[in-house]
Amino acid sequence: MVAFRTIDENGDITFGKGLNNYSRDNKAVRLDIKTSINSWLGDCFFAKTEGIDWWNRLGSKNQQELLEQDIKSAILKVEEVTAITAITVEVTNRKFSASYTVNTIFSKGFADLVEGTL
Repeated sequence: MVAFRTIDENGDITFGKGLNNYSRDNKAVRLDIKTSINSWLGDCFFAKTEGIDWWNRLGSKNQQELLEQDIKSAILKVEEVTAITAITVEVTNRKFSASYTVNTIFSKGFADLVEGTL
């Protein structure tokens, strides 16, 4: 069984409810993917090469294809994901959305959407 600490609407981890603060199975995979996509390159002190280079991807021209590759890479690094079957990435100004469908060790065709403002 996979467990991932639940995050609130601000992206902060939750505390105070014991085991109820953990998500399991596809819900845990969803949170892991969301966290991976929202991670900035070099932001984590013990994993400086992990994350997406949001600064350059959103601050430079002709970055759409590279951003999509970065997001795909972030999704595939989630251990329980076995394949990406569909992905759409849209960027407008400093807002992005990534809708995806993945196969996980728990199910096939698991779909979700990650949105953010950077």
